[in-house]
Amino acid sequence: MSNFRTWGRLACVLISSSLLGACAISPLQTSVTTVEQQLGEQFPSIKIPENSLGKSSAPIALDTPLTLPQTIQILLSRSPQVRIELAQLGIADAEALQAELIENPHISIGALKPENGGRWQLDTSLSQPLLALFTRPLRRELAQENLLEAQLRLQAELQQLIAQTSEHYFAAVAAMQHCYVQNKMLEATIARQQLALSLYQAGNLSENNFLSYDNELRRAQQQMEKRQTIAYEKRLELLNLIGLSSSEKIEFATQLPALPTETFNHPQLLDQAKTNRTDIKITQQQLAIVEKRQQLVKQQNGWRDITLGVNAEREFDGANNIGPEVEFALPVFNRGQGKLAEINANKTALDARLQKIELDADKSIAQALNLMDSARAQIKILEPALFVAEKRVSLSNREVNFMLGSPFELLAIKRQQIQLAHEFTDALKSYWQARVQLELAIGQALPSSNGEVKDPHSDHSNMDHSAINHSSRDHSKMDHSQIDHSTMNHGGDSSAEKTDPTHDHSKHQEHHHD
Repeated sequence: MSNFRTWGRLACVLISSSLLGACAISPLQTSVTTVEQQLGEQFPSIKIPENSLGKSSAPIALDTPLTLPQTIQILLSRSPQVRIELAQLGIADAEALQAELIENPHISIGALKPENGGRWQLDTSLSQPLLALFTRPLRRELAQENLLEAQLRLQAELQQLIAQTSEHYFAAVAAMQHCYVQNKMLEATIARQQLALSLYQAGNLSENNFLSYDNELRRAQQQMEKRQTIAYEKRLELLNLIGLSSSEKIEFATQLPALPTETFNHPQLLDQAKTNRTDIKITQQQLAIVEKRQQLVKQQNGWRDITLGVNAEREFDGANNIGPEVEFALPVFNRGQGKLAEINANKTALDARLQKIELDADKSIAQALNLMDSARAQIKILEPALFVAEKRVSLSNREVNFMLGSPFELLAIKRQQIQLAHEFTDALKSYWQARVQLELAIGQALPSSNGEVKDPHSDHSNMDHSAINHSSRDHSKMDHSQIDHSTMNHGGDSSAEKTDPTHDHSKHQEHHHD
């Protein structure tokens, strides 16, 4: 009887230890806060409230106009794509929790009937697999490595979304800026058409020339319609990306930020990329996981399928037999050779992938710097060209007032000035979008990269071209005494409504949401 009590105590100790080990786990916790902190370090201009990623909350108090940092904050709190990526992190959190658990003990109950009759023989056993118990610390460490990789992947996806949002933001602002510039061109074309109409009615202009100017006005209206459509499409793309509906009442900036004074060093940027790029960190993390798995396979060798338990048996005569039981597999044939070979191949592939990522980072940095240098060079050429165009408009205006020049030539010069403003806007947009790609290439934000609008007078593409008042010219001194200049209307044409770049946005919204 004493032996029965001894083995009973042993069984109780085994069961209690297993149960206590299984219960000694922490509850499921999300690791979103860690990602938020890391993202805040990489993009200091973005203020990310704790546990705000993917949360669709109350309406946000929007600035007027909407700034790039606030646009990114809306993305992180409202975008469904962000919530999709967060769900993947939740799966990794659940796997980390599962790695904390110990396998349940096994109990078996059997009954045997004697061949010649008699009492049933009851056979019971309780066992606990030891492999999971012995490898639990390493499995927990491996699960944490996988969780860290999931956090890095989420961070990489968020960086990609931030870069896309920045590019869409600059594209939307540039499209609005093109609309306002095109509006000035349309006004100039209207003024030229009205002047041609007055001259034609007075008999001082041939019908062929008048029809040319009249048709040019329709062409300008067509170009304005195209610009408005593009601006509306860019607006829709940005709103959709950050998780807002197309009917959202948001006012965007109408001017791109001025060109900053900054220089970059390629080797230094490449060093930053090797330190901060998330895909490099992910590959390094995968290498660490592979090494942990290699240790796990080696540790399992010799302990494969070992089971420790207690076996209790009742004989036909009613006697009880109880004692320990050990069962294990002999590592004769399968010693994990295939798994080790697979792990070594994975390590070789990851080493090569790490090298390729570094080469890709070097290429991306070089491409972004080249685009930025090209845009800066174009702007350097366009700025004096715009200055000369402004001066020509002023001089031509004076010549027209003193009957030394033609109003048609003045309006043609103004059209050239506005065309240069379009090219300036395109070059400035290219610079900012290339700068976003440079940030993505190095894995962190560049200094003063918030993209906020600075001095509006520093951007030639937003010049007040309407300052040229055609109606104030002394046309009576021109040698067209029969022209009824009172009928000329340079600013009140019936198509003025068409020249408002914001007008067609409401038209499109009524078309889509009425």
